[in-house]
Amino acid sequence: MTRQIGIQRKTPLMLCCSVFVSMNLAVGFSFSLPLTPPARYRLSNGMGSPNFSSSLYAATSSTTTASTIRPDLAEQLGNEPTQQMLDEDELLSSSSFPIPADELIQLAKAFTAAQLNGDAASWFADDFRFVAPVVGPFGKDEFIDSLSSFDLKTAFENLNSNYHHWRVCPFDRNRVYYSIKYTGSNDGPVMGRPATYKSIESPVQAHSITFNERGEVTKFTIGYVLDKETGNTGGLGGVFGLFYAIGYGLPFPEAQPYKPSLIYGNAMKFNRNIQSIFKSNPDFKNAFQKVTTIIGGKKE
Repeated sequence: MTRQIGIQRKTPLMLCCSVFVSMNLAVGFSFSLPLTPPARYRLSNGMGSPNFSSSLYAATSSTTTASTIRPDLAEQLGNEPTQQMLDEDELLSSSSFPIPADELIQLAKAFTAAQLNGDAASWFADDFRFVAPVVGPFGKDEFIDSLSSFDLKTAFENLNSNYHHWRVCPFDRNRVYYSIKYTGSNDGPVMGRPATYKSIESPVQAHSITFNERGEVTKFTIGYVLDKETGNTGGLGGVFGLFYAIGYGLPFPEAQPYKPSLIYGNAMKFNRNIQSIFKSNPDFKNAFQKVTTIIGGKKE
């Protein structure tokens, strides 16, 4: 009898987890939102350097106003690492993948437009996989079935993904990375609960789309938060963050803000003391690090 009661108590929670895992992957597909103006992969800036990317241009371009940079730091402007810098243009130009970088970005934006229109399924390759930080990997059929189960437009009708920073990965040269930042509010009912009318601002999140030679999508990743201290989603990406921001956080650890384990939390709490011990006792430091890496090492 006790065992039956335990199973009955766990079943709703397990079902809840399954439901909201599916909703988490659906958040990238459910909203009919306008696309932001297209961004160029390389900025035509007249700087005379083939490796001068738009991000570097933003960091080093001159302004018409007086500089607020500390003088000794301002003197360092123009200095760049002379080692370990990747030549992105060289890697991309030597790629054997038949679709060039500019077309890959166009494909990625077209796929995103198809998501917003609700007809992205035709883009998926037979070996398609969906992967998020705590969801997946899901194959094509499982992903499509999960998407069809939920519609979050009513709850977050004005949610904006703010797509930006489209670029081809110089290592995986058939993969396009881009960033999103959700902003909006909860203006409609949520899973039987009333609207909260609370605003949403997520951290910037990295997404990616991987293509095969035919332009089909073989892998789609979402929800990788770049700075957990920004926004009001508790550092969470995807729909888990949306629900947390409006006060409807879900009842399992993966849908709650990160909390360190007892061991790691105490290590961080007393980190200053631990580092002082390591400095004064190098042998103890070496022994401690050896033991911890053995205990936590990857099982081959």
